[in-house]
Amino acid sequence: MKLKPIKVSVLNQYIKKYLMSNSILNNLRVEGEISNIRMSKTGYTYFSLCDDVSCINCVAFFADNISKNGDKIIVEGELSVYEAKGSYQLVVRNIERVGLGRILADLEMLKEKLKAEGMFDRHRDIPVYPSRIGIITSKSGAALRDILKTFESVRADIEIIIYNTLVQGEKSKESIIDGLKFFNRNETDVILISRGGGSFEDLNVFNDLNVAEEVYKSKVPVVTGIGHETDRTLTDYVADIYCHTPTAAAERIIRGYKDIEEKLAGYIFTLKQNAYNKLLLKQAELKSSKYILKSYLPIENIYRMKNETESYKNIIKNRAAKELESLSFQLELLNEKLNSHNYIRQLEKGFALVSDNEGNIIRKINQVEIEGILNIRFKDFKIQAETINIKEVE
Repeated sequence: MKLKPIKVSVLNQYIKKYLMSNSILNNLRVEGEISNIRMSKTGYTYFSLCDDVSCINCVAFFADNISKNGDKIIVEGELSVYEAKGSYQLVVRNIERVGLGRILADLEMLKEKLKAEGMFDRHRDIPVYPSRIGIITSKSGAALRDILKTFESVRADIEIIIYNTLVQGEKSKESIIDGLKFFNRNETDVILISRGGGSFEDLNVFNDLNVAEEVYKSKVPVVTGIGHETDRTLTDYVADIYCHTPTAAAERIIRGYKDIEEKLAGYIFTLKQNAYNKLLLKQAELKSSKYILKSYLPIENIYRMKNETESYKNIIKNRAAKELESLSFQLELLNEKLNSHNYIRQLEKGFALVSDNEGNIIRKINQVEIEGILNIRFKDFKIQAETINIKEVE
């Protein structure tokens, strides 16, 4: 015989009544560390209470403005069931403060150690215009969508490589370290490590020493955008550039491209404005000139200047003709003088040109020696002669 089914709400009501009837579960004192504390709009305080291996959800129907993540506390309250979701939780009546939790204390000690070793002091610049960007994050996370949307906001030839990793859980540490090694083996300008917001436990992988050390060892500059503005992990401290959110990290990486776009937009605006102002000025000048032309009726002046130009043109032509005629006459005179001094003409008349062996023209008696050689040039031939006798002519 089959049992008659009951509704889920009936089951949750039964479990709640059963827990409320248990005197031990109605009067509990539980010790642990606060994690993922948050305040609701109604003034309630929600948080998780954790030890080394387990956590339990808690709700305090009052505003706790003192406690913070990592605080070690003892709570008094009762175990109850949240019927809408079928989850059990501690309803806290009172909070005793014990001190800083062990998890947070260990983290603070690790921070101080790494800081003393200088691992927080390296802040390398990233390229102003990166062309190859490596992203270490979960492909299914909302953070990646925000990052890609930010990168798409600039018109730049950027190659984006996504290394899909786990960003929480036991295997996430090795996955993130593998991503860092991958981008260091390949030519990458900058590495972005990112994930969206979450609880302290969700983000705790980024407080891992091995992850922080791998970030510090990276030859490629590392930018982090992990969680929300209030979250800061060891990885953030070790990174070259820390940003509050994934979107802010993406904005920081492409800042150079955005600056260029803003400058170009400014130049374009200035160019358009200057061109527009010039056009307005030229339009005004054109209107003014048009008005002046209409007022002074310059057609008569144009005809007068045309006639004057024709007159000057004729004068110039006449003067140029006379000058050319004079120059031609002088040229003929010079030509006749040149012909009269042309020794070829003299040779044609039977004269001869006498020179020594060095080509010097013989003009005086002292240029000639007995038994010296003379070159005698006639019109059509030349001879070489030896001097036998020298006699001066009276």
